[in-house]
Amino acid sequence: MTNRLTSKDLSEYTSGIKRLPAKYGIMEISEKRSRSDIIYNDWTMSFNQDISAEREEAKNADEVQIIFNLNQDIEWNKKEQSTGREEVVTMNVGELCIYRYKNESSSMIYKKGIDFKFKSIQMPRVRFEELLGSYFTDERFSAIKNEIYSCVHVTAITPKMYRILSEIDCAEKYAEFSGIFLEGKMIELLGIVLYNLFQAGNVGTEEPVKLDKRDADLIEKLRKDIQLNPSRDYNVERIAGELGVSKSKLVRLFRSMYGTSIHSYVQEQRLEYAASLFNSGYRNVTEVATLAGYNNLSHFAKEFTKRYGITPKKYSMARTI
Repeated sequence: MTNRLTSKDLSEYTSGIKRLPAKYGIMEISEKRSRSDIIYNDWTMSFNQDISAEREEAKNADEVQIIFNLNQDIEWNKKEQSTGREEVVTMNVGELCIYRYKNESSSMIYKKGIDFKFKSIQMPRVRFEELLGSYFTDERFSAIKNEIYSCVHVTAITPKMYRILSEIDCAEKYAEFSGIFLEGKMIELLGIVLYNLFQAGNVGTEEPVKLDKRDADLIEKLRKDIQLNPSRDYNVERIAGELGVSKSKLVRLFRSMYGTSIHSYVQEQRLEYAASLFNSGYRNVTEVATLAGYNNLSHFAKEFTKRYGITPKKYSMARTI
C-alpha cells in the first residue's frame, strides 16, 4: 500500500529545520535564504512506508529551481495546471535538473526504508532574469531563458558543483559575512550549472560523478570536517583506516567528488581560516599560523603569499587601516 503525503503534512520549522510527523519516517529540510530571496534547501528523507509525495499547485508561483540528486535514482512527474502538460523526469545519482516552476503540481514515489538526499536552489523568475540580463547580451539572454523555460534539463553534478554545495553548507563559519558569502556562492553555482548546460551549445556534456551512498557519505563527512576544523592533522593513511577504506580508494573518491586532492583541500581551508583570523583582529603571524595548523612558519608565509599575493604580515597590517 502506498500512502499519500502532501506538502501540507509538513510540520512547522524548528531551529531552521522543517520536519514530518514521526509516523511517516524521517524527512528533514534545512533552509538558507539570501537577501534577494534565493533559497537553498538540504533534504534528507527515509520513510517507514511507501509514500506518494505530492506538491500541490502553488498559485502565483513563478521561480527557477535546480535540484541536485545525491544518492538514489529517482523519477517524478510534473504537471502544468494551466496547459495540462505533463512531463516525467528521470534523474540518476549524481545528476541535477533545472527548470521553471510555475503554477504546477508534482509527485514522486518514495519506497520505504531507502535514504534519499537532495539539495536544491530556487529563486524567483524575476531574480533569475535580472542575473541573466546583467551578464549576457539580449540575444544570449533570450536564448538561455527560452531553453530553461521550455522543459526540464538534466545534466551531471560536476566536482566543482559538489565543492560549491559543500561551501554553502558551511556558510555559517563566516559569521557576519555569511550572508554575502551565501549569496555569492549560490550565484556562482547557477553560473556553473548554466555553463555545463550550454557550453559548446550542447546540453549535458559531462559524465556524473558515480559514488554509492556509503562512499558519498564518507567523503562528504570528511570534507565537512576539514572545512570546519582545518587545523587538525589529516593524515590520509590514518583517515582511511578510520573510515574502513584503502588509502588509494579514499584519495580517488575525494578527487572524483571535489576535483582536488585531500592535501590540497586541507591547505586551501587552512589558508582561508588564517585569512579569517587576520580579518577578525589577530595580528600575530606566528599565532595565526599555529591556529591554522601550520608548524612551519616559513612554509605558512610562502603558501599564504602565493594564495593572496601579499605576505601574512602585510595582510595583517592592512586590516588595521
